[in-house]
Amino acid sequence: MHGTSRTKPAEKPVATGVNAAVWIEPGRALIVRGGAGGELTSLELAIPSTPAVMPPALAEVAHSIGAVDRVLVLGADELRTALEREIVAIGHRPETIRDADVGGPMDEAALAERLAGLD
Repeated sequence: MHGTSRTKPAEKPVATGVNAAVWIEPGRALIVRGGAGGELTSLELAIPSTPAVMPPALAEVAHSIGAVDRVLVLGADELRTALEREIVAIGHRPETIRDADVGGPMDEAALAERLAGLD
């Protein structure tokens, strides 16, 4: 039996009704998730400044975002880009990611306001 070089058709992603906004800066990441019912949850994670432990910390942030329809990533350019790459690396679709340049830092209320604009 011979294999095929054709790729398997991509499965259509299932909408979760959940979006997230993330603020990332040296020392911390703040995640706010919101569902279709309007409920918000937030989580703050420490981001070490040591380059050797940065990738596992970013992976933890990406996993903490969870399954979402869209994720808005805000914060310091270098960290924002690294987090976006980690989000894609763990299996999220790149088209779910939005980013924007904003002054900071942002708190939970500011992220919740930005999150409302994703709908």
